[in-house]
Amino acid sequence: MIVSKLRFALMFLSAFAAVSARAEDAPEGRAQFVTSCGVCHVVEPGAGPRQGPNLGGIYGRAAGTLPDFKYSAALKDGGWVWDETTLDPWMENAQGVHPGTTMNYRQRDADKRKAILTYLKTLTKAP
Repeated sequence: MIVSKLRFALMFLSAFAAVSARAEDAPEGRAQFVTSCGVCHVVEPGAGPRQGPNLGGIYGRAAGTLPDFKYSAALKDGGWVWDETTLDPWMENAQGVHPGTTMNYRQRDADKRKAILTYLKTLTKAP
């Protein structure tokens, strides 16, 4: 009985640790997102797009595939998945890495990009 309770407690704690990477864990990234990206993007589950698509859960999502958003051909036909290796250069110069896109935001500061990426990761549920 004690062993099963201990096993349950360990399972609960490990599950809690797996989901503990929340937006609250990345306050600098959230603040930078609001400042740099929040005019055009939202991250709340179920929220409709603004000028840009909802970025909640972007990690692991194929580019140009969020329903109910009209993407440029460069994104719709992109064929890549959003992760740190694709998002970082995108935020630095979207039109430079994928000509024909409509996003014109550029974040040259690597530390600010990293903070935003850290925040966006917290918004993606682990598989």
